[in-house]
Amino acid sequence: MSEDLHVPFIRVVNHLAWESAEAGMDPFAAILVKDGEIVASSKDKCIIYSDPTAHAELVVISEYCRSSKLISLEGVSLYCNTEPCVMCSGAIHWSRLSTVVFSVSQKGLQQFSKGKPKPSCEPMINIGGKKTVVIGPVLEEEGLKVFESFPFLSKKERHAKMHKK
Repeated sequence: MSEDLHVPFIRVVNHLAWESAEAGMDPFAAILVKDGEIVASSKDKCIIYSDPTAHAELVVISEYCRSSKLISLEGVSLYCNTEPCVMCSGAIHWSRLSTVVFSVSQKGLQQFSKGKPKPSCEPMINIGGKKTVVIGPVLEEEGLKVFESFPFLSKKERHAKMHKK
């Protein structure tokens, strides 16, 4: 599949990530695509769920598998606005997704988040015999715009603001 075929889906996740940031959530989003159609989407839900593991990639995989009664996502592609983290890479590996396409690399994200360097997702996703195709960055400059005005306060600080009693 040429990079041009991924562009519309990357634009969808970048737009969803922008919406997430505008709502005060982490600026991350993911969609699942099967046979050229979006079958599921999610924004990051860490703050809303009070769950540090509720990254967009994990939420979309989990919710889609449960609602579709699937345990394997072979033939399904994951699109995310940022290269998956180590935790999400493990979920991608175990869910047996066929393809992962991301917009912003971990290195690109770090320019804004100022976090510690994170490893690339491909070696983590492809531990073992199954080979998932990993493509990215795609439209990285466009994807980076999502992070330009995001404050990158700690999750703890943003969680406390949202869940004041």
